[in-house]
Formats: sequence, C-alpha cells, structure tokens
Amino acid sequence: MSAGKCEVCLEEKPKLVTCGRCGSRKYCGAACQRKDWPTHKHACQPKKQPSWILKITIPDSREPQIWRTLVCPDGATFQELHYAIQIAFGWAAAHSYDFVARDPTADERPVDDIRALIARRMGQDAGEQRDFGPRQNYIRIVNPNDDKHIDSLHSYDRKHSQTPEKKADKVHVGEQFNKNEWKNAEWEYMYDHGDEWGHEVEIIGRGNVDDAFKCTDGNGHGIAEDAGSMRGWEELKDAYRAAKPTDEQKKRMHWFENLAKNFDPEGLKGRESHVDLSLINALLKTSMDCMD
Repeated sequence: MSAGKCEVCLEEKPKLVTCGRCGSRKYCGAACQRKDWPTHKHACQPKKQPSWILKITIPDSREPQIWRTLVCPDGATFQELHYAIQIAFGWAAAHSYDFVARDPTADERPVDDIRALIARRMGQDAGEQRDFGPRQNYIRIVNPNDDKHIDSLHSYDRKHSQTPEKKADKVHVGEQFNKNEWKNAEWEYMYDHGDEWGHEVEIIGRGNVDDAFKCTDGNGHGIAEDAGSMRGWEELKDAYRAAKPTDEQKKRMHWFENLAKNFDPEGLKGRESHVDLSLINALLKTSMDCMD
C-alpha cells in the first residue's frame, strides 16, 4: 500500500490498495475496488512476469550434442513454444508433437513383447484406451491439430487415463511452469511420434519481462527431418565424414542437400556444430509476429 488518490472516489489517502491482477489501478479500500471491477475488468490484464530461460537439449544426440538456449515469454502458449523450438532447431513443423511434465518418481513402463504390442495396437484401433504401464506424467499438453498428422497414430502410447491432457494453444507456459503440484517435474517436448525426437526442456532461470522469443546460445546443426530416427542421423553424419563415400552415402548427402523437408544445400561437412543465431532470431521475430 502507498500514498495517493483513489481512482474511484478520488479521495487522497495515506495508503492505497493496488489491483493485484494488473497492478495499475489504486483504491482507498476494498469497497471502491469492488465498485470499479465491472468497468475495470474489461481492461485489466495480468501483470507481465519475467521470461523463462530454457535450455532445450536432444539428449540422444552425440558428437556434437544438439542444444539451444531459449528466452520464452511467460505469457506464451505451449503452441508458440512449439513453433519457437521448431525454428531454433531447424525442424520443418511437418509432424505432430506434445509436451509432458514427467513425474521423476514414476515407475518405469514395462518393455512389450511383440504379442503384447500387437494386442495393444488392436485395442487402440478399436477405440479402446488401454494404459501402457503405470502413469508417467503429471500432465500432457497436446497438439491441437494432432489429427492432421499421420504420426499422431503413434501418440497413443503417450496417453494415460490418469494423466490430464490440455490443448497447447490454450495453455500458457508460466501457468504450468509455476505449478506447485509438479514443481519437481522434468519437462519433455516430443516431436514426430514416429521417429521420436525427444527434447529435454530444462528451466535454468528467469530473465527480463519480454514479449519475444530469443535464442541466445546453442550447439549442433539441426537434424534432418525424416532422417529415420537417431540412427539415420548418425549414418548421414558418417557419410560426410567418409574420406571416400560409398554410392549409398552419396545418395544420403544428395537427399539432405536437396530433398529433405529442412534441406541444407551447404551439407554437413565441417558444419556439424554449426548454429546461426542471427538467422534463428530473425526467423523467430518474423514468424512469431505473423502469429499475433
């Protein structure tokens, strides 16, 4: 509370109450605040909070490991964070995705034998919800356009009857990262439920109040879309490392430089750790502006 003039009765008071939601309106007391709310609620916007600084890593990547540091606005939706990750890692946004808050105390899921896998797939095809082992996640935040991607068929194994799901375009980052119920959660972003490109999302700090995404650091060239999981990516890197590439390796390099959804005409030779932060940030700015 501080000295000033009430914005409803206009009386000067030694101490005023500030609107706890936006912090911009001041009142002499609760009565004036209640009287003002029917009008003020239309303009009242939550006070902007500091951005989140996230280190996002593809943990299965090696030599080099691929990671980016992103500044993410507190008010961003998880759908916006998805697009920012796509840009930062050079993905082509051609597949489905989800975010999960993993419970670090959850029991491991069993490894299926082929008969159990077939039985579960048949149950899923029949529209049955069959939980695959114990609950793993506190919450699952899903692609609102999941049904438009063929790889969404593989996402059934990430569903669980005890795990609530929300649409990524309706959920804000700050709301979830601040949840006391899962403050110890390990966040994961999964892109392409077929190839399963898992990304660990680590909260490493808070920044300034910011409306824009920024990529401040990183390592490792973006992975080729549809490379065929990590094994396919490693085989592509081996092709560029070969002193005398085989015909098959030459085909792989031609595909990456000309035909991949996120092709790179410069290839990978000598560029495996390459990250162009200026280009990423230019794309973040123009792409996110288009979403406004």
